[in-house]
Amino acid sequence: MTMSDHPSLKIAIAGKGGVGKTTVAAALARAFTQRDLKVLAIDADPDANLASGLPLDRTDLAPAPLAARRDLLRATASQQGALPAGLFLLNPVIDDVPIPTVSWGGRHRLVVLGWTGHGGQGCYCDETAVLKRVLQRIVAEAGEVIIIDGEPGLEHLSRGTLGSVDVLIAVLEPGRRSVQTALTIRSLAEDLGIPHCLPLLSGSHDEVDARQIEQQLGDWPLLGRLPFDAAIARADLDGGLPQFGAAYQDEIDRVVAQLVALDHQPHGAPRFAPRPHTHIGADGRPYTHSHGGASAHDHEHS
Repeated sequence: MTMSDHPSLKIAIAGKGGVGKTTVAAALARAFTQRDLKVLAIDADPDANLASGLPLDRTDLAPAPLAARRDLLRATASQQGALPAGLFLLNPVIDDVPIPTVSWGGRHRLVVLGWTGHGGQGCYCDETAVLKRVLQRIVAEAGEVIIIDGEPGLEHLSRGTLGSVDVLIAVLEPGRRSVQTALTIRSLAEDLGIPHCLPLLSGSHDEVDARQIEQQLGDWPLLGRLPFDAAIARADLDGGLPQFGAAYQDEIDRVVAQLVALDHQPHGAPRFAPRPHTHIGADGRPYTHSHGGASAHDHEHS
């Protein structure tokens, strides 16, 4: 069985800010192309810079994020002003919304959504409603591999935006706060019914780092251990396309092989965090919650 036997493999990248999430998304996208698979990369990060990690066919045509077109998004959510002021649709019709797309690597696509990075607007603002629908429509497209670079933190998950992916990769760096965020991502993935939620260590300096992280993750085995790569940092400083060192590239290739194998397996019950487990509340503080059943929560996220 090959990837061509499946309509698509949909992978989202999540994690705390600063863990190398966008670099991982770009590295995975590029590695999948080496297997002669067509890749659709989606930049859904408010700080949209996934394009800097991909070999664009024309760098002068990199589009501005769709999120920057606030007037268009608001008009779409309000049905072109047909709704009373202050009201908008949570599931607007988006047939006429142009999706900014550029090509990279000869035959692959990059869609730049960005996200609403404005303060004081709440989670379910009109712009977010349109962007969520656009992302859902794109992810529903047929294709071999879809890579989504999500926004830092938990918003895409708490809003349910990434609920239709096959695999959610929780990128973490050596550090307890990063581990805690990854464990919360795991819990939210269970809420959404995502078949596979896998932790990926980024920026590991040695085996001591990896062993400590594995101990803190408990029964949740690492998908891979990406080493700290000075070449990536240099490319970022120079503003050039990242060129990965041999150790980093070898581990990315090993991760891709595992992801392809996952797609070949039937989606059974995923393994998630033991109960009770931790969430982040509306006030930003963690709280512990125990499930009443095996597969569903009896509470809502704010």
